[in-house]
Amino acid sequence: MLPVRVDDHGIAPEKTRARRSWLGIGVRIVRDAAVAVAFMALVPIAIIGFKGQNAWGHGNFGTSTRAKLALSDAYRSLALPKDPSITPMQAGIAFNALRPWPERRAFPLLEPRTSPAHSWETATLTEDMFVNGTMNFGFHGPSNASVLERVASGFTPKETEYLRALATAPVWHEYDVVARAPAVDIIGGSFKLPFPANAKAEQLPTHIKATRELALAAVSRAAYHMSLGQRDSAESVLRGIISFGFAMVDNGHTTLDEITGNIIVAIGRDALKRFFVITSDPRASAPTLAAPPKSPAVILRERPLDDMRKLLIAEIANHNEPLGMRFEALRLLSASSCTNVKELIFGNSSDVDAAIQNARNSMARYPSEKALVDLMAQLPQPTTEDMKYDPIQALAVSSATVAGTVLRNPRLAACSRIVTSYYGGPW
Repeated sequence: MLPVRVDDHGIAPEKTRARRSWLGIGVRIVRDAAVAVAFMALVPIAIIGFKGQNAWGHGNFGTSTRAKLALSDAYRSLALPKDPSITPMQAGIAFNALRPWPERRAFPLLEPRTSPAHSWETATLTEDMFVNGTMNFGFHGPSNASVLERVASGFTPKETEYLRALATAPVWHEYDVVARAPAVDIIGGSFKLPFPANAKAEQLPTHIKATRELALAAVSRAAYHMSLGQRDSAESVLRGIISFGFAMVDNGHTTLDEITGNIIVAIGRDALKRFFVITSDPRASAPTLAAPPKSPAVILRERPLDDMRKLLIAEIANHNEPLGMRFEALRLLSASSCTNVKELIFGNSSDVDAAIQNARNSMARYPSEKALVDLMAQLPQPTTEDMKYDPIQALAVSSATVAGTVLRNPRLAACSRIVTSYYGGPW
């Protein structure tokens, strides 16, 4: 403080006192705001300190899926031979033409040059068609579990016409291209690149319903060829289902892709075995057609965070693992900074950054997959609309959001949302 003149009663001039008062108020406001932000920042720090495990769930990443894929691997000998003349992009474009994707504004689709119709979606089915339990609940048509057996008793004229339209639909050309392709660039053939700024890896569209429906319809396609006495064609169609399933297993980018492909392989294997039984083919008893044993039950034990981190990093680097499992490991690893306070404040550790760079260099096969790696390597940014909270959790997330905005650390808000959501990990 500087000395000032005072009047005869020892009182400073009014203007000086006012200036000192406003300065003090400003200092107090800044101080109180800093204290408030500090307290708000403690909220996400405390959340991660106590609940960081939630970012990676219980830590049994892919255990059940990996076991099921290993059991199905024995059926690869049942698939059709690959056609080396089909390029990955050609197969990716053919996959997109099958219309497997739901519309997502964050993931705009490429418009295929042709979009062959699925004839069974619009075909008329009357009550007197495919009766006695032969209708399917999975798609608009006959049951894959019994339509092959119906061939022996014959189809009505209306049923035959339905099956003819289904079996000769142009869509099977694209389906067979995917089934016979040595590799499929699913992302490059389906989505506009680069991905929009609002695209989030956790919202990548899935194709489980559409691709499973195609597999179910393909069994009816085989039944039509059987009804004409074209056994070789029927067998090829059923092997094509298995081939298409493995195309999903080998070229998918999520655990759900792997599961979907595995389901399709099972549909094809079951139908092929029944086909051999119906036609009295001795291959019906081949060991490769036996139903897989039940995969062992998975005991869900909590895995230490360090062990989980090592597992994810090793999975990304393992070229022998299914591609979808490796991409899923990368997606989970992107939330590494939500598992401990140090990375929450300072960002990913060096081993995580190295694993992400390794994924860009060795896991991505095409430019489209490099773009997907970059997307999946980003810290998830779930919104309050993506997840649900109780009032206390909502208050905690709000505090973390304010602190993250002021401190320019988006991890504070994002990680708080991830580990406190009703859905828990992995988002």
